[in-house]
Amino acid sequence: MFDGSFKASRKVNLSGRKKPLTASTSSFGGQHDAASGSKEELLRANRLARKERQALKLRTAASIKIQAQYRRVRALRSARAAVLANLEYQLKQVMLTADIQHPALPIQQLQLILRQFLFARPRGATTFAAEKKRNVTKQNFKTDVKTSGRKIQDYVVFLLLVSSGRGLTELATNVLAAEKDSVWVYQISRMSEIALWTLVHEELPTSVNNAQVAVNPYLMLLDTLTNVSQYPTFEGSKALSNVVYYLGMSTRYNIFDAMTACITYQAHENESRVLNDQLVQVIARIAAQTLQFAADIFHDRGAGLLLQFARKLLPTPSSATSPITSYVTTTALSIENGSRDATTQRMGLFWANVAHRFCSDSKMSALSWPERAICVGNVIELAFGCLFDEALVQIIPLVLSELVTPSLVQWAFDVKYLQQDPMVLVEDDGMSDDGNGPSISVPVKDVAIDEEVQRGVKDLGDAEPSVRMQWQKLCYSRFAVLCLDVLLRMKEGTSEPDLPGESAVCQLCDILTTVILSTGRSHVLSVAANFTNPPSAMLALLSAMTVDQFAEWPASPIPNRNRVNSMWQWIISKVTSAISRPSMRSLEHGPLDVTTVPLQVLLLFNLAYSHMLLGLDDETFYDGQWPLRLSEVKVLVTLLKQFIYDVCWACDSDNALPTGNLEERDLVRLSVVITSIRLFNQLYDRDCRRRFMHDGAWLWPSMPTIRDIVDLGLMNEDKTHGADAIYMLMSGNASSPYARAALILVTIPQVLSFKERVQLFQKLVEDGRAQAGNTRDEFSRALKVRIQRGEILSDSYDFFRQVCDNMSPAALKSRIKVTFINDQGLEEAGIDGGGVFKEFMDSLTRNAFSPEFGFFLETDDHLLYPDPNAKYIVDTQKEALDRYRFLGRVLAKAVFEDILVEPQFAAFFLNKLLGKFNYIDDLHSLDPELYTSLMRLKHYDGNVEDLALTFSVSEVQFDKVVTRNLLPDGSNVPVTNDDRIRYIHLMANYKLNVLTSIECTAFLTGFHDLIPGSWIQMFSPTELQMLIGGTATNIDIDDWERHTQYGGGYHPSQQVIQWFWEIVKEDFTPEDRAALLKFITSCSRQPLLGFSKLVPQIGIHQVRVEDDERLPSSATCMNLLKLPAYSNKNSMRRKLVYAIRSNAGFDLS
Repeated sequence: MFDGSFKASRKVNLSGRKKPLTASTSSFGGQHDAASGSKEELLRANRLARKERQALKLRTAASIKIQAQYRRVRALRSARAAVLANLEYQLKQVMLTADIQHPALPIQQLQLILRQFLFARPRGATTFAAEKKRNVTKQNFKTDVKTSGRKIQDYVVFLLLVSSGRGLTELATNVLAAEKDSVWVYQISRMSEIALWTLVHEELPTSVNNAQVAVNPYLMLLDTLTNVSQYPTFEGSKALSNVVYYLGMSTRYNIFDAMTACITYQAHENESRVLNDQLVQVIARIAAQTLQFAADIFHDRGAGLLLQFARKLLPTPSSATSPITSYVTTTALSIENGSRDATTQRMGLFWANVAHRFCSDSKMSALSWPERAICVGNVIELAFGCLFDEALVQIIPLVLSELVTPSLVQWAFDVKYLQQDPMVLVEDDGMSDDGNGPSISVPVKDVAIDEEVQRGVKDLGDAEPSVRMQWQKLCYSRFAVLCLDVLLRMKEGTSEPDLPGESAVCQLCDILTTVILSTGRSHVLSVAANFTNPPSAMLALLSAMTVDQFAEWPASPIPNRNRVNSMWQWIISKVTSAISRPSMRSLEHGPLDVTTVPLQVLLLFNLAYSHMLLGLDDETFYDGQWPLRLSEVKVLVTLLKQFIYDVCWACDSDNALPTGNLEERDLVRLSVVITSIRLFNQLYDRDCRRRFMHDGAWLWPSMPTIRDIVDLGLMNEDKTHGADAIYMLMSGNASSPYARAALILVTIPQVLSFKERVQLFQKLVEDGRAQAGNTRDEFSRALKVRIQRGEILSDSYDFFRQVCDNMSPAALKSRIKVTFINDQGLEEAGIDGGGVFKEFMDSLTRNAFSPEFGFFLETDDHLLYPDPNAKYIVDTQKEALDRYRFLGRVLAKAVFEDILVEPQFAAFFLNKLLGKFNYIDDLHSLDPELYTSLMRLKHYDGNVEDLALTFSVSEVQFDKVVTRNLLPDGSNVPVTNDDRIRYIHLMANYKLNVLTSIECTAFLTGFHDLIPGSWIQMFSPTELQMLIGGTATNIDIDDWERHTQYGGGYHPSQQVIQWFWEIVKEDFTPEDRAALLKFITSCSRQPLLGFSKLVPQIGIHQVRVEDDERLPSSATCMNLLKLPAYSNKNSMRRKLVYAIRSNAGFDLS
């Protein structure tokens, strides 16, 4: 410590002579190439010496000021010590000579004693005990002075108590009757503050069990000095208000400090201190009195009291739910006997004012990590306590937006990140179709929270579990959705664009965005919708927003009110307002600014609606038109389409995402786009299953020919899918239109026409054939195989396996030369120029995918899907999977060679091939009875528990019942009304995805050996089926006629040919036309892009006959119809109908 003596750090040169140059100054001059002793160096040395002298003068002046200040402080402390010693002597004389029964001291003498006492007390300390505890007086007061300080304080309190209790107004000995000037207010306030501090720190820990606290002089004095009954006059009431204001605003120790101390003790005890503790009752009364004055006195002082109340109360654990807080606020607002609505409204308005003052506090940003955690927990509890009053709910988002941080969220919900991938969360062990979580490689700035959280948790101490439970109400209760309901309801019925609730909606969605991205980032950044549950916190939040409303949808769509609908109405009002501007007259032809709708609101809407669609059946979506009307869904599709177009295709470099780690704002932008694409794809899947959009509604405007600009290299990379593709589009990594087009095709292919995608697919296949090598052109080097017609399946299986084992699966892309062996073991005549191979593939696919083979089953609509029991008809499960890989290669080979095959597959199986999500309504095709039962369960009015359902499914395998859990230990988890939607989800997921997941994976592996997944993922299930077997629409006879070749003497102008086309166009039914096409080509469906793409093209060859008895015949391997030259049209019609309906007349020439 500084001792008061002055020692200059450097000596002052008083001679006036120049200091000799030092080595440093000489070297400094040398740096500027000035000669030693030159004029320039001398001037430079003078400048340096002058600066050093000035600095020395400044240091000397500062040292003198410090010395003077020290001496003043030392003198003040000495004076205080002297006054304190003198005061102690006086008080001892007074206490020894005065009789307690005699009247109190005169007011003037008492005030003089108070003045001396308050002066002698250490500045900034509330009691001598506190000063001693801080060790400030350790070196400044003598031991006898320190020990006597508390005695003096006790004497002064006793004298004040006697004066207020026994003093007489006539004799001017009652301090409460004295003139209440500023001196009186200051002295009474300071003594009340001292009494308050002493009581809290000495008596409060044991006051609940100590009846003697009621006669404690400090408590009696505090109760007397602040009791309204002691101040009957207006002047007295005004003075009391000033005292109470001082007690509320004191920076040393105020009434709210004492109140929070009571709350802290109350939180650890079961007994109510409000009822049984006299000390707490007095403190609570003064606190309520202070809050009452906050409402009565003029605005600035009342605002200050509310701010102090907020500063002290909100960062105190469990203060919002404490009975002490309830007693204080209820008493302050005088609402003990009011109605419930009135009580809620007044209480909500009061807490809204408190929260508003807290938000305007400049010190709010300086709150520590544990203080922020506690404040958020208390605000959440206040919302429940005030029953989500509108005034309070409106201010809550503003408060939380200043407090909530990602590190707090990750602590509250116990989020863990894997070290190898900061983007992948450790999620709940919910059942998924493949067991693999989404892996995202988007670079996101990692939040270094471990150390901060550890320090914060340590500071929270015993309050950490209760604060965490309060935080979890953000997701695991209806807090968020009820706040959102209130804020959205404020918008209804008004057209005001600047309604206060609108900004609150944005702020609340911003908070929920932080929660969602901190707890379920990997789920948010997944483009594909799937049954895999998000992390439990995110699932609880989305379920609270969506699943609990499934029973609410009405029979009529007119009163269609729900949370998703309310959010949509809020969003569309913003869009409508934006479109009304001159620059945005048309949503379809003008750019949609990304700021039109706040991104956080759009993100929350996307997630909620997407989550709802997962469990929404077609009856509700189409017939009930819930949660949105179909007209609203159409507008939503248009909005999403334009938004995605603007940010993914028409974007410029100024709005691109950074290529490095993403900040939180950039992560929100990316998340909004990804969730928009996910929702856009989900609605497209609905439209594919049952149309509600018009033709061309999904297409982007003004797109170039995709076949000419797509980057085929990216199309062959399976890794550039999902969030990675979107990130590349938004970050500028895919700056060329070639790369961007490829990324669009693997994420939102529906924005490009089906015809263009088919043409691109064919180009990809052609390039794949070219890359297979010259063997496709060298007939002699083609793969050769001998196939027995009666053993086509086993021979083909052996051939495919040998090629894959000896060469590679890619070798199957080469040409295959087939030689058939007849029943006599002889090779059939003919050279395979492609026609025999086509016949081979047609026969192989018809047999391999037949239910009789045992590996595929048929739905009621005769659509094929893998048999989950196929593993039991072969020796080992490995063999069963090998068979499915073989079948995948067979189908891929047919597609690769552009051969249309007859088998048609179920949509839920094709979804698996495309990596798409299976909806609940897909279950109707697989198991109509189970689907009907689940829909009845969904709308069941009674108690679901009476049905005795559990989260398990029982199956019969070889006369043995096997139970499989849909959840861990699901057979012991009953299905209730609250979780029946989840049961429906899991049951459908098990049937559609889990039950045949191994078989589908094996099939898909074989299929991808020839055709990469990215090639087919640009198609919907219906489109993929058309790619496999042709279009099922009405056959275009005119196109067929235009692309038919004639031989054997036939030409289009002949009468026989004219009869043939007249019969096909006018006499044949659509079924007859399909049968005729199958008779000629072995496939009943026309080629995808028309008959011009059929190879070889259909031909009609003349067969010369002498009568009309011969039937037409065909060579399907060459797409050739052998048509006899009939003498009349009727005979031709009769023979054609007989041939195609009896499947007679097939031969191979």
